[in-house]
Amino acid sequence: MNLNRASKKNHNMKEKILLTSIDLMTKNGINNTSLADIAREVNISKGTLYYHYSSKDDIIFDIADNHLNIISEALLDCLKKINFNFSTEEFVLVVLKNISNIESTGRIHMYLICEAIMGNKSLRERIGLKYVEWRTTLEDQLNQIVTDKSQAKGASFLLMSVVDGLVIQALLKGEKVPYEEIAKFLIDYSNKNKTTSL
Repeated sequence: MNLNRASKKNHNMKEKILLTSIDLMTKNGINNTSLADIAREVNISKGTLYYHYSSKDDIIFDIADNHLNIISEALLDCLKKINFNFSTEEFVLVVLKNISNIESTGRIHMYLICEAIMGNKSLRERIGLKYVEWRTTLEDQLNQIVTDKSQAKGASFLLMSVVDGLVIQALLKGEKVPYEEIAKFLIDYSNKNKTTSL
């Protein structure tokens, strides 16, 4: 019983450290957030922090894993909403709206991507594997919906790129993103190319 309570207390502290780290890194950036900043904000000693996380990279990996799982779950939830009576345009629209609506994690997503690109090789590998998982999930779903199966792979890459771009635009808050118009353009352009190549 006491072991269970201690385990739960450790889990709660680790979760508190993680949530605080996300807040600080979202506000200040990954490079501008130190372990001392995190310990101070959580109101614990650096020794207690090191008990749960031996390095800043360990915290970043946990943040990345949690974040990537949130986005993966959102993608799978989105795909579950799609039925086989959807047109390709409706499918594209649902994917664009649902994936890019994860605004609460958009900023940390961009920080993690930047950290991975700027030299954190382990993080880059983790994110890269998750992107492959997302894209193949999209491709599998597209294969069940589109008539021309040869286009599913290319379309899945395009959708992933569009979603990343929309996350950046949502963060910049320059203007409202017209999802319906984007979906319509993608499908119309695809259909136009299909008819002209025949």
